[in-house]
Amino acid sequence: MNPIRTTPSFIPHIHSPDAEEPTPGKPLHSAVVGRDSKAVARLRNEGVRANTLNAQGHSPLDVLDNMRDIDERSRSSLRMALLQSLNPTAPLGYAKPEALHGTPWGLEILQSGALKGGVNDAKGGTQSLEGKVFFSDRTRESATDETTRADLRSKARVYAAGKGMHPSNAYSRALQHRMTQVILHALDNGKAIPTSNIKPSIEVNSHDQLHIEGAAWLQRLLHAGHINSGGRKFLNATLDESLNSLKLPGSLALKADDQVKELKGEELNGFYHRAASELQRSLENGKAPYLGLLNQGSIVPLVFGFEKINNLSTHEIQYSSKTKQYSYQDGDHPLSGSPEKGGKLKEVEVRSLGDFATLCLGCAIKGVELPADLLVRVKGQNGSKAQYLDAQKIATFRQKLAAQVAEQAGEQPLPALGLHQLQEINSRLRANDLSGWLKA
Repeated sequence: MNPIRTTPSFIPHIHSPDAEEPTPGKPLHSAVVGRDSKAVARLRNEGVRANTLNAQGHSPLDVLDNMRDIDERSRSSLRMALLQSLNPTAPLGYAKPEALHGTPWGLEILQSGALKGGVNDAKGGTQSLEGKVFFSDRTRESATDETTRADLRSKARVYAAGKGMHPSNAYSRALQHRMTQVILHALDNGKAIPTSNIKPSIEVNSHDQLHIEGAAWLQRLLHAGHINSGGRKFLNATLDESLNSLKLPGSLALKADDQVKELKGEELNGFYHRAASELQRSLENGKAPYLGLLNQGSIVPLVFGFEKINNLSTHEIQYSSKTKQYSYQDGDHPLSGSPEKGGKLKEVEVRSLGDFATLCLGCAIKGVELPADLLVRVKGQNGSKAQYLDAQKIATFRQKLAAQVAEQAGEQPLPALGLHQLQEINSRLRANDLSGWLKA
């Protein structure tokens, strides 16, 4: 455990009408009310959690935020004592984020400089609130909970994976793109696509739009027939290897104006080529997260960590067991924060150095700069402690990545390369011993 370090900051209590009184049985709340950051640090080092709520439903952070008769230096000292990480691998003075946003669209967010609601298709259920920017923050998930949200980061990581029931979710779309590459690679090289025994029919409204209607049909087929039932076998496989896992109908019927036309053989292959090309074009034009395409169909989940965001709204969804509360704001949220809302971006979490390499490559391709004071948190799924990359380590890593990229790309600028070439560069980058890239 990393003991919390504090500066001397016991400030005599000055009564305010809005101030909360010390809470019996809630020593952390009482220490905050008493302006005693040393006591806060000691209690947290002893294992007292900062997510418990008092009788008024307030966390220690809520108590601090409600205090008006306190100078900013003292407020900052107490906030640091409440949020400083106990992780021994964390940098000195590292304070955990107060709001998180998990997303598979990390590069697009960095490129735009803001979180934006409703950029892509609606993907929620009947109780969902579309077009808003949602956060996992340090509030309680249900009105009956006695703590703020448990496993705060894990909730954001779920959203970062981009999974969902519908073909429009990011996880599915990234895999759809990889599967269109498999289909087109096979057809362009005269290879037979394995067939299934199903004989579907497609209602065609316009023969002029057959490629668009075919793409929509192919998207549904790939999602239901492959991605929802074992799509992971297409990840980390070559195009030829993936072909063995793919099956498409050996015939299909086009229905239009009470007429039926059956497609087989070369005519069917032509339909598949046009449908796959149109679906691929749509996905590459913004319907799928770019890092997922660059990473050969595998999503690169990012969790953005922010300083406190003020005045978030609450949306409730009724589940079978209880009603859950979700925090959101109506407008876009700039990564730099705002005077009214606060919420400056302070860190980005990735699963691995491989994912960070893909992020850096994506930034180089799209001309995106990482914020200068950004901290990168690397946290895998194997239970190991998080690794933290400061500005110096990030710069060293990116310099070594740039040298490798220049060697592989030759004289051509990255934006001029095709996606297949960029995918190959990404694969070779990820195959390196990336921990060595952190050493100056």
